Amino acid sequence: MAASAFRRCLRRELSHLARDRWDQALLLWLPLLTGLLIAAIFSAGQIRELPIGLIDADHSPLSRQLARLIDAAPGVRIAAAPADHAAAMQAMRTRSLYGVIEIPEGFERRIKRGEQGDVLCFYNAQFATAAGILAKDVQAATLTFGAGIRLVAREKRGESAIAVRDSVQPISLRLTSLYNESIDYQTFLGGALVPAILQILIMVVGASAVGREIRDRSLPAWLAEADGRGAAALLGKLMPAFVVFSGWGIAFLLAWGPLSGEAPGSARAILIAGMLVMVAAYLLLGAMVAAATANLRSALSVVGFYTAPAFAYVGQAFPLIAMPAVAKAWAAILPLTWWVQLQNQQWLMGAPLAASATSLAVLLLMLAVGAIGSVLALRRVAGQPERWGAR
Repeated sequence: MAASAFRRCLRRELSHLARDRWDQALLLWLPLLTGLLIAAIFSAGQIRELPIGLIDADHSPLSRQLARLIDAAPGVRIAAAPADHAAAMQAMRTRSLYGVIEIPEGFERRIKRGEQGDVLCFYNAQFATAAGILAKDVQAATLTFGAGIRLVAREKRGESAIAVRDSVQPISLRLTSLYNESIDYQTFLGGALVPAILQILIMVVGASAVGREIRDRSLPAWLAEADGRGAAALLGKLMPAFVVFSGWGIAFLLAWGPLSGEAPGSARAILIAGMLVMVAAYLLLGAMVAAATANLRSALSVVGFYTAPAFAYVGQAFPLIAMPAVAKAWAAILPLTWWVQLQNQQWLMGAPLAASATSLAVLLLMLAVGAIGSVLALRRVAGQPERWGAR
């Protein structure tokens, strides 16, 4: 009987989806278009050749040599020579330049006298990622230039090249990146943004599927198809969306690389399992919100409030450990937070399965909350016909 009720509800939902172009777009076109858009945005992988300006007031061989070193840095490119500070600031406000280097007059003269030569760097810290790359590359080029000046000066005084080198840099720092070695933004940032977009669409579909039955006063007909079984009704209604979004999730894992042949089979299995659990959890949470509010507009508002800012709380762009307690608590109730942790552990870090047990367990807990909560809320609203029809 339960299987028959499920099949009837499934056929009913498939019939609706065949007619409703908006729901078709939510399931098919929006995930595809947003995934392609994010892939295109981060296709370069790394940030290179940020345009900066150069104000060279010295016009000397040394200032030109420094300019060439800065321009050779991979993250920046000298794209303009502003006439003055006003023009430079205007260019930065319009974002045609992300920073400006100023080499003051008398730069070469001071260096040849053995004095300190100052180089000024102005950058727009409003764009933190670009500013960090710009500052790092300009500083590295400037330090390299300064070290070269000291090496030449001391060698001219008769010191050996080896002694000069060791005294200029007595401590050598070796930086080793353990994960995401190439600092690929498509991997760590784009790879978290795609699930962040998917979770919004998934929960919207879950809320819409149940909310429209309450709005259209078709709730009794829907439940009648399931012989009054709330669980069978929900399962049949949400199954098409679950299959489609699970397909999109696995397609993302294939396209971005977590399911590549380099990952061990156990990691691929837990990633697929985690994706399926996250999709089911968001669908059921959306259904729970719709049944609890008994108002589709209110439900979609709650869904937007819950899912739209979720990416800011998962710890991918801003470290979760540095967030205040309230933000950490909010992050803890988002399935996306635990999925991103699972994805990072099994894809980028190659962590043992035991390290991801907590993330998967919390995702399963949220699935259980959504399943139980949606059934109870649906049972409650089914007995309150005065709440039906709200728009």
